[in-house]
Amino acid sequence: MRPTPATVLAGTALVVAVLGTSPVGNAAWNAVVPNGSVGTAQLKNNAVTTAKVKNGSLLKADFKPGQFVAGAPGPAGPAGPAGPAGAAGPPGISGYEVVLQTSATDSTSPKTVTATCPAGKKPMGGGGVPNNSGLDIVTTYSAPGSDGTSWRSGFKEDTAAAGVWWGRTYVICATVT
Repeated sequence: MRPTPATVLAGTALVVAVLGTSPVGNAAWNAVVPNGSVGTAQLKNNAVTTAKVKNGSLLKADFKPGQFVAGAPGPAGPAGPAGPAGAAGPPGISGYEVVLQTSATDSTSPKTVTATCPAGKKPMGGGGVPNNSGLDIVTTYSAPGSDGTSWRSGFKEDTAAAGVWWGRTYVICATVT
């Protein structure tokens, strides 16, 4: 006589009940229910409940998009260590200063006036201005001095006259680093 599936299942259940999770009990269980034999088709709706899911075993991909709303942001973490020092910046200027130098006030023509920057400063620019005392005075040149620390300007009467006049040179100075 051939055993029915119910008889085989009952016998296996008896072996599992008696032997539990011993190697013989596991072998008996695997003989009746082999690995991978239970899938979606064999599961009834709502057969898998929260109690049957191992905590921490589900992933974000196991849930529908938008099913969980993000919580409030947590507190800021501690500040990280300071980064390495950066490279030195490009040279700059500081200590801006304008130096004026005025010639003698007399009728001498031509006049040359030099304005010199204080020690440690370099000329950044400059110019020359004659006073216009009713005489025809012109600036003949205005340029950096050849010493690298000054500005020079030249002035003359365009038409000779006996009146007094002056010329003024200014230099814009700064410390260059």
